Amino acid sequence: MSDKVIDAAEAEIDAMVSDKFSFRKGSLLAKLRRAGRRLPKGVAADVAYLESARRRTAHPRRRGQVDRKRVDAIVSSQRKAFDRVDIARDKSRERINWLGALVLNLMMFGVVYFALLKWLGAI
Repeated sequence: MSDKVIDAAEAEIDAMVSDKFSFRKGSLLAKLRRAGRRLPKGVAADVAYLESARRRTAHPRRRGQVDRKRVDAIVSSQRKAFDRVDIARDKSRERINWLGALVLNLMMFGVVYFALLKWLGAI
């Protein structure tokens, strides 16, 4: 019974990751690794809890020791967290940050180049 609850929770999180990030192949852990920093906070910890619960329930006497309320809370909190993820916004933010770093580096290069020319007496 408890394996079904954990399987359902992992399948739902897997479906959310697949839908949001367009990952089709691989296990849940592989998809989470590929998503990397774009994942909402807490996803890795929640999946780690599900994995530890799966390991704990491998023993026949401990199968009933799954906190169903916590598993349901994990699924509902991850559903809310994945609704807030916006891939297009994150990609545009990465592009803007990259351009900002490029502009800053070019400005520093210009200042150093001007100082070098001034020091050499070329200006």
